[in-house]
Amino acid sequence: LPSVTLWRELENPFELANALNNLGVVLLEIGEYMEARQAFEETREIFQSLGYQRGVALAMHNLGETAYKMGEYANAREHLSEALRIRQHLGLPRGYPYSFELIAQVNEKEGRYEQAVQLLAAAETLRTRIGAPLEQVAQKHVTAVLASASAHLGDVAYELAWSKGAALTTEQAIALALS
Repeated sequence: LPSVTLWRELENPFELANALNNLGVVLLEIGEYMEARQAFEETREIFQSLGYQRGVALAMHNLGETAYKMGEYANAREHLSEALRIRQHLGLPRGYPYSFELIAQVNEKEGRYEQAVQLLAAAETLRTRIGAPLEQVAQKHVTAVLASASAHLGDVAYELAWSKGAALTTEQAIALALS
């Protein structure tokens, strides 16, 4: 990517980290997971060296998504939990729903269906409250998790989990995500 090369040459670490993150996102989209992981790891290292915790949280989240797509669910949970802890520490509520949704996907893969549904309900409630709707491209992942969870739980347990999740405070949802 020309911008990565340019920012390396200009020795601008902040812009380099942003360019690497963007490169990682593209690589993730096209299924180049190892290359995406490398880009996100370098992004994290640069942001850590700059003391830019918001960037570290983003890189950790993206590393978690990469691990999830590679089927490394424990690794995904670890990265996603760290991203959520940083977001909580910095008070970045717009990042919470992203964390909840991806951790819910990990939960679904691990058979933790009730937690998955509760986190997705909490994410939707929070998105409504802060005016940050779910992007259409991400909706298909949420819909797939909810369909799987509904099939495994049955209607009554599913509705109960959704209601419980929708009623969680943000702090309770964070605690559930980190459990």
